[in-house]
Amino acid sequence: METNLVQHLINATEKAANIARLCRSNEVLLKLLVQEKTGSEANERFEHDFKTLADVLIQETIKHDIGELFPALREAIKGEESPTFTSKEGETLTITVGATIEETARCLEAILNAEAAEALANEVHNNVVYEEELLGEIPTLPADLDYSNMGIWIDPIDGTAEYISGDSIFTNFPGITSTGLDCVTVLVGVYDRTTGVPVIGVVSQPFHNKLGENVYRSLVFWGISLPDFDLCANNCQFEYPTRDNRIGIFSSSENGDILQRIMDLGYEFAFAAGAGHKAVKVITWEVDLYLLSKGSTFKWDTCAPQAILRSLGGDIFSYRESINECKPMPLSYKELDNDLENKKCNKDGLIAVRDVSLLEDLLKKLAV
Repeated sequence: METNLVQHLINATEKAANIARLCRSNEVLLKLLVQEKTGSEANERFEHDFKTLADVLIQETIKHDIGELFPALREAIKGEESPTFTSKEGETLTITVGATIEETARCLEAILNAEAAEALANEVHNNVVYEEELLGEIPTLPADLDYSNMGIWIDPIDGTAEYISGDSIFTNFPGITSTGLDCVTVLVGVYDRTTGVPVIGVVSQPFHNKLGENVYRSLVFWGISLPDFDLCANNCQFEYPTRDNRIGIFSSSENGDILQRIMDLGYEFAFAAGAGHKAVKVITWEVDLYLLSKGSTFKWDTCAPQAILRSLGGDIFSYRESINECKPMPLSYKELDNDLENKKCNKDGLIAVRDVSLLEDLLKKLAV
């Protein structure tokens, strides 16, 4: 098989989706796997923040698979979750993917019974090739692309609370879910470590199409933004819908004054969970704008969708920095030694659009 990074990232997200679905299909197993994040791992915005073994196992599986295929990337693959997990007995364990099914199963048996550990280990080591027709034609990447100068951010399950609860609530807009499994995404973004610019993004919706009881099919979006190589490609050529209104999508906790200013520009509002899910709605043209004024998203939330949006002529911008500079300022993934504390956090909020021309009026209104 041709070693095309984009195809292998897509394969990795489908394996991630399989692991997520396997864990989610057994309610008893899911309850055993969940633990609450505490301390520095917790997101301050949420009263409760959870991680599951599925999160950790997916992250470590993607790191293992891509690191094996692309050794130059191995040390620069990072994710949301710590690889540690605490058993019911209080023992802290490090989740690792072994060289064989047996090695991975032995690691998982410290948390799970042998049958569950073997089932998950089999999924981890399964050879997954995702070749759905909707993927479109994935171009060959430039032969002189410097993989040693790239980094990867992984969000193994974005929308963990939705993944755990599974309860769906719908908005007033067709196709836009407020909460539920529809809001869950797997996000893998590649960025240039020198410039800090996202260059490849893959976003998977593991629970997009329900085929039966606990049986789902994924929907995968990908984008490549390498203008220096004259290469921008994606599978996201959606037509702008015929509608007179503009729609913005927000967190339910968004500042009321900011919402009023955006309403004054003629936007209608949808409220939904999941940063990746909200960004996807911009990618698909279901909404025109995703705005978050708070610093409650992180690099793993935005790297993948930002790369896709850049391939479409859009981008994700820093909310506060763009207002202060009176011009669009894209989010950057450049690793600054003097910003160690905040380098993972999009501390100044974000604005995601496909149509960058929308920002002129928006920034003027928000700067008032």
